[in-house]
Amino acid sequence: MSTGRRDDPQDPYHPARSRRVEPTPDGRRRVAPDALPDYLAHPRQRVPNRPAPARARSAGERRPSTRVRRDDRSDDRPGEGPELIGARAGSAAGTSRTTSSSRGTAGRQTAAPRQRTAPPTGAVRAPAGPAPRTRPARTASRKKAVSQRGRRTRRDRGARVNHRLRTRGALGLILVLLTVALGKLITIQTVDSKALALAGLDQKQYVQNLHALRGSIDDRTGAPLAFTIAGKLIAAHPASFQNDAQRSQVADILVAGLGSAVNKQDLMTKLKSKKNYVYLARDVLPAVSAAMMAKVAKVLVLSKADKALALKSPADGKRVAAVQKKLVNAVVTENQDIRTQPGDGLAAAVVGTTYANGHGQAGIESKFDALLTGKDGSRTLQLDSNGVAIPDTVTKLTPAMDGTSITLTLDQDLQYSVQQYLQAQVNSSQARSGCAVVKGISDGQIYAMACFQPGKTAAEIGNPAVSTPFEPGSVNKVVTFAAALDRGLISPNAVLSVDGQISMGGRNIHDAWAHGAVNMTATGILAKSSNVGTLMIAQKLGPSVFAQELAKYNLGRKTGIELPGESAGSYPAQAQWSATSFANLPIGQGISMTLLQLVDMYQAIGNKGVMVSPTIIAGTTKAGVYTPTKIRATAQVMKPTTATTLLGMLRGTVQGGNWYHDGTAPKAAIPGYQVAGKTGTAQQVDPVTKSYSPTLTNATFAGVVPADNPKFAIAIMIDAPVNGSEGGDSAAPLFHKIASYALRAYDVPPSATAAPVYDLYTQNQ
Repeated sequence: MSTGRRDDPQDPYHPARSRRVEPTPDGRRRVAPDALPDYLAHPRQRVPNRPAPARARSAGERRPSTRVRRDDRSDDRPGEGPELIGARAGSAAGTSRTTSSSRGTAGRQTAAPRQRTAPPTGAVRAPAGPAPRTRPARTASRKKAVSQRGRRTRRDRGARVNHRLRTRGALGLILVLLTVALGKLITIQTVDSKALALAGLDQKQYVQNLHALRGSIDDRTGAPLAFTIAGKLIAAHPASFQNDAQRSQVADILVAGLGSAVNKQDLMTKLKSKKNYVYLARDVLPAVSAAMMAKVAKVLVLSKADKALALKSPADGKRVAAVQKKLVNAVVTENQDIRTQPGDGLAAAVVGTTYANGHGQAGIESKFDALLTGKDGSRTLQLDSNGVAIPDTVTKLTPAMDGTSITLTLDQDLQYSVQQYLQAQVNSSQARSGCAVVKGISDGQIYAMACFQPGKTAAEIGNPAVSTPFEPGSVNKVVTFAAALDRGLISPNAVLSVDGQISMGGRNIHDAWAHGAVNMTATGILAKSSNVGTLMIAQKLGPSVFAQELAKYNLGRKTGIELPGESAGSYPAQAQWSATSFANLPIGQGISMTLLQLVDMYQAIGNKGVMVSPTIIAGTTKAGVYTPTKIRATAQVMKPTTATTLLGMLRGTVQGGNWYHDGTAPKAAIPGYQVAGKTGTAQQVDPVTKSYSPTLTNATFAGVVPADNPKFAIAIMIDAPVNGSEGGDSAAPLFHKIASYALRAYDVPPSATAAPVYDLYTQNQ
């Protein structure tokens, strides 16, 4: 039994036992088996201090290291270390050679684990340990290592990444980018903040125009004479049509929808023009426009051949799509305000017209265009990316100021009746034209003003009642009689011997009917419209006084009515009178005036000699507040007593009866009412001979109703009537119709007494 000391012969590691070797058949020596310890002689037995055999590993576990342990490579125990090391070294050397040989052929493959073989019988060798881990030699052509059983491979040093350097570089780059971003942010927030804010705001801001509504024009009762409605304007791009057949179909649709407002020939001319954009129709109601555009859309479509072509290739499809897009926009509509006048253009001559842009062209529309137009407003709002207004983003709101509405003094019912009566009278008398004016006695307001010319529209003829002067004839004789009454030179019953003619200024002036010397009252001279008797009274006045009287009635000066294009009329100043001037002016020849100036004279007679400047504006309405128009300027043109006397004398004109009492205008009489008036038949200047024509006349009538309680002054002029060339035959009947309607419409009570009957001639001839 061993004592555990080195000199014990039983000790396996004793030098004496370690020297017991025996030769082998191949000439080598080996330690005798009985000289080795049991765990060396039988390698399957577990060697002390050797780790337990490796157990099976799971896929996720790390392979234990195969590095050779120190106690496996050598043994420090005396006497046996060198042999064991030598024996193991030889074995290791053989293994190393094998591994080195495999490196050249297999590259970086992991060496196979060493297989342990049983030692030969009777041999003694050092304990075998695990082979040392060897690293494959590097080869010129490196191949990617293949991991075996999850073993990690080591990458080449040239392919290794310097993580520290890379981290520092990335950090530096991030710092640079952050610095640049911070600098840009500071610049945006400080230096460029205002400019960028304005630029950004401009990109999403939209300034919307708020259109001011044009004011309406109403009659004295508030009934509209002109107002604005939403409408459409139809236009076209001529080049967008495919062929003339499409153009013709579109023209037919417009003609069918608009009637006489358009002409197919004119439409085709526009649709074939070289212009990029043409207007086809204006002032189209929305419903009419929608119906026509629906029909047009069915016409402006591609043919079947074009649709089939679109299916052949993408290129053809794009070309056909472009053609279809042009067709869709070939006929378009625009929004347009339509200025409409109900009642088929009632009072069109007074109300006037507007241009296509909505501004006034004539009449009240032109005179008060700025007042009616108003002032457009605007508002600034923000839009989203789709162009839709963002709620509650309205800024810079400037409200639109709608135009001021104007209330005229016209009465639409009376106006309509006057127009109808006038048109019928002009047609029946085969006259060239005619005009009529109705004026209030006390306020100077114009209740009706109408003109008519066959074959012409109101826009074409304008308003001759204020723009076209004419020679009035005998209706102007009231100036001579008023001047004589004012000076007491005559009285209604004063008798004058009137001959059939009178010589003045080298001319012989005749009455309208042939007669010898007759005794006529002053009323008779006026009622029978004697030229000779009137000139006899004018001679009592003298040229200077008569010239002064003419100036009182604003002849030769505008009345100032609120209508454009008014004429002042004319008459020669006394310094320019010829020898015959004083023979013509007192009887209404050689002087021109408008029908408005004529009605002013008779309004003054019915208003106790006070002439009120005419007005056609009753008031204005702005922002819902109505402001009436004040009575305009007045002038006393004759004494009140003179006006009353003259008004009575004018009743003799409309009285009928026998030769002694029959005036020139019994057709103007109105049963139940006293009527005062005067006829006129003025010769017109022949445009060829430049002298007075014996056939062309101006038939006129001016009067006051009722004569005992005046309400209206009415003046009428018929231009060149063929049937009934005198005022009593054509103008007087029209006066009767107009005056009768006005009295009924305004509930004017009949006269309390019948008109007195004046003697026009004396019984003693």
